[in-house]
Amino acid sequence: MKAFNFYKILTSFTAILCCYLFFLLCLFPQSFLSDLGIEASEAAYFISRRAGMLMLGISVLLFFARNVPHSQARQAIALSISVTMFGLIIAGSYEFLRGYVNSAIFGPIVIESILAASFFYIWFSNHKKSGRILLENG
Repeated sequence: MKAFNFYKILTSFTAILCCYLFFLLCLFPQSFLSDLGIEASEAAYFISRRAGMLMLGISVLLFFARNVPHSQARQAIALSISVTMFGLIIAGSYEFLRGYVNSAIFGPIVIESILAASFFYIWFSNHKKSGRILLENG
């Protein structure tokens, strides 16, 4: 029986989620923006489509990295995704506090929090096992 592979499950799920966001942000930006209470404009659509392309890049990276064995590259991926999700949490919370987005942002913030904590857990637990810090080897 194969061992539970939390990294593979997490990267696969996150790849699917980012692919979904790519389609949503690129093909239906008005729906995405209006759900958050953001006024639709050509500038907002432009930024939405660009963010969608970033989501596609993250999706492709995670999909093809899902079977990567423990390594410095996998550690870098886990830490990078954790930092990215944490940044999205900060940005979403800030925009809510200043009144730019509505309470619909809490759904994404919860998902981003789970992903940030999960990827950080993978990085930290493997960092502890290996006894070395990723940044020392960079």
